[in-house]
Amino acid sequence: RRCSSDLPALQARGHEVMAVPTVVLSNHPGHGRPAGFRTTSTDLAALLDHATALAAPDAVMTGYFATPEQVREVAEVIRLLRARVPSLSVLVDPVIGDGGSLYVPEPVAEAIRDDLVPLASCLTPNRFELEWLTGWQSGTVADAVSAAQSLNRPEVLATSIPAGPDDLATIVVTGAKHRQQVTPLRHDVPHGTGDFLAGLYLAERLMPKGPAEALARAMTLLQRAIHRSAGSRVLDVAGALHG
Repeated sequence: RRCSSDLPALQARGHEVMAVPTVVLSNHPGHGRPAGFRTTSTDLAALLDHATALAAPDAVMTGYFATPEQVREVAEVIRLLRARVPSLSVLVDPVIGDGGSLYVPEPVAEAIRDDLVPLASCLTPNRFELEWLTGWQSGTVADAVSAAQSLNRPEVLATSIPAGPDDLATIVVTGAKHRQQVTPLRHDVPHGTGDFLAGLYLAERLMPKGPAEALARAMTLLQRAIHRSAGSRVLDVAGALHG
């Protein structure tokens, strides 16, 4: 994945994180075109092999991918790890697009849908990603719940769901049940909120806390970060976690 705000969210809760980058970038693409490079599939496989040989993880979290080959390498590692640790938590953050369009090549999005989504114990799509993965329109919370249920995954955390003219809902769907947190629609929010929320939620679930409590705790910290970041282009992750 890219360097992102999910790592400090996990580390702040005491989790040891082995981060394996799919790309190395000078800055978030939302701040302008970055300089950087991709991790080749061969190098990615070697990094994953050595990292997972040190110890079997309690959880795997995936994010941004630059090529379909990277997706397939990670999917194979997850399958091997699950054979060793059947209880392995796998959070797939399907980082494929927003605002009505894909921002990764379509073969990458298709590989995430076909190879990683079926392995996920938890998915964390935004509204566009939920709609792209399912073909359902998610104009309301009820629509989003139905779309999430159609993925047939144990847990789906969906963000940016319309909940009225000036509100957005973040929902967690577990089977027939769902929980939601509604927050005011904000404009000019810094980039990185989705990464941060996914990391926060996984950190809470590993404590372990149930979906409702994990969602409430994660959303409290996310809203604190957004509030502290008013007027800034950078999400104040450190202030939210330690302030």
